[in-house]
Amino acid sequence: MRRMTAIALLGLAMLLSGCGLVPGIGPDPRSEATPVAEVACPETYEDGYAEGGRVPEGFTAVAVLRCDPYASQDDAEGTWSGVILERLEGDLGPVLAALAQPSDPHSLGPCPAIAYVVPELWLEGDDGTVIRVAIPTDGCGAPKPVGLEAALAALDAAEKTFTATSLVDSRAASSAGCDTQPQFLVIAGLDDIDLQDTEQLRPGSTPLPDDAVIPMAMPSWPDADAITGARLCDYAAVSSTPRTSGADTTTFVAVRELDADTARELTALARTAPSEARSCTATATAVAVIHLEHTGGEVAATVELDGCTRLIDPGMRARTAPAELLALLAPET
Repeated sequence: MRRMTAIALLGLAMLLSGCGLVPGIGPDPRSEATPVAEVACPETYEDGYAEGGRVPEGFTAVAVLRCDPYASQDDAEGTWSGVILERLEGDLGPVLAALAQPSDPHSLGPCPAIAYVVPELWLEGDDGTVIRVAIPTDGCGAPKPVGLEAALAALDAAEKTFTATSLVDSRAASSAGCDTQPQFLVIAGLDDIDLQDTEQLRPGSTPLPDDAVIPMAMPSWPDADAITGARLCDYAAVSSTPRTSGADTTTFVAVRELDADTARELTALARTAPSEARSCTATATAVAVIHLEHTGGEVAATVELDGCTRLIDPGMRARTAPAELLALLAPET
């Protein structure tokens, strides 16, 4: 009995001495948040990244500022992607109580391979400064059930501001039968692969292995006598404006219709493009997407009108556009 008591006491002593290594026991790993002058929504390293943390002692919160960086909004122009910043007011006691719950130390055991999306929350102080707060998490980084969602839902939305970043679905482009932004899909190395060889697919041929890639014919320029016309979708680089934020984008600006003769001339010029695009890193400010109409349907090609002046042919190979083709595609001024 005396020996069992000694073993029990030894085990308790080991447990207490190593409590800092046991998941869920130990100091909160979050540091105190640092007050800053204004909210960065969404928070990025370029904005002078503010690390989220605990609410510091002496900080008197008067509002919650919630940032949604994956928002969208419709208007007469179409659908915009952007960010929403909400100002929430009311009884902040339950919110502060939830945020005061400690986070668990990092777990020493296995964690599920799951990415967690948590709201980006800030608190505004009575002195006008703001802090970015870190939500309590368990040892694997999952949000802890501390009642934060219910506490936020009980607040009143005093203000909501949407800042557009880019137009993702243009009504004008859709009406013209064009994409909102040009698609630059290039498949490299296709010249070394015979995608037209379908001998193995014929009846009686040797069965393909289970992991074989089944060859398929890629789109190509149609024969001249099959061309019936073309539709040109024009795009231009648009700089960010007071309404938008973020990087410049290339977006739809106009559509042009070509008759059959002009479309055949365009195709003949495109066929003369060198087999490979030259090495280049310049950014195009004007792009035309050719929707070539023929008796069998439609194929598309993309041409950079400046910058590297690449031609992405219907087979998604990158070429260098001939000067004559660029002149033909130049928008009328």
